[in-house]
Amino acid sequence: MEYKVILLIFLFPVFLFGQTNRALIVGISDYPTESGWRKIHGANDSRLITFLLQRNGYGNINIRTLINEQATKAAIVRALQEMANQCGPGDHVYIHFSCHGQQMIDDNGDEPDGLDEALIPFDARMRFRKGEYEGENHLRDDELEILLEKIRRKTGENGNILVLLDACHSATGTREDEEYIRGTAYIFGPENAEIPETDGSRLNLRLKKEKELSPITVLSACLENQKNSEYKMSGTQSYYGSLTYAFYKIAEKATGKVSCQQLAERIKKEMKMLLPKRNQIPFFESTDEKGIFKLSL
Repeated sequence: MEYKVILLIFLFPVFLFGQTNRALIVGISDYPTESGWRKIHGANDSRLITFLLQRNGYGNINIRTLINEQATKAAIVRALQEMANQCGPGDHVYIHFSCHGQQMIDDNGDEPDGLDEALIPFDARMRFRKGEYEGENHLRDDELEILLEKIRRKTGENGNILVLLDACHSATGTREDEEYIRGTAYIFGPENAEIPETDGSRLNLRLKKEKELSPITVLSACLENQKNSEYKMSGTQSYYGSLTYAFYKIAEKATGKVSCQQLAERIKKEMKMLLPKRNQIPFFESTDEKGIFKLSL
């Protein structure tokens, strides 16, 4: 599968009359043992990003967090639907997922490679069990795309949406060199299903560019054939998502105006410093073609 990398930056908003800044942060660390998913540190990411948003004009009342057992499929969908209902024209929205990711057999024939990509809520299991668990709690890219479009339509052309996906859809699901990996190489589906050959893929959200929809930017943690490794802070036992921590560090230091190219280079450089043994490259997509944005930090 071939992707075109589009460089971008997200605008921490300059305040406008009537505009509200809203956020949904999903962070999962401790999946149920019976789910088959290994421990990661998504809850750490949620605390870091909440602090960042609070410093940048997002009031506590408009920052919603779903952590561990709170982050079921139903709760995530409900939170996104409620956000769409609450949003108004010109609102700025930040949506963050720190969790596992997985590919699964496409269920509606819209994927050229025959695979959907999915985020893994707290109550989703790794393996298909006919009659017991058949993927109903996976959050497919098709479903997320519809939910995001509802929010984009409500916020309109003067709104802005950033989605940060610190998950992985092509990793091994094992620890390597004391690092935690977010994702699994196991493709979800019946044992007798014909599994397409793949190097893995990010969520395919098929971002639309229409005047009635707000611009949207999506940051993913790695390219389709790479593992998404967590970052361990030096001298501590604290782990964070590598993209989450890189984004936090960039936002913490950024001043003035930064071009799309400059932001991409800074995040890539920061992730290289965080993970010197890995060549993990973040992926950027946006419907906003502006070259320069203001970071009001």
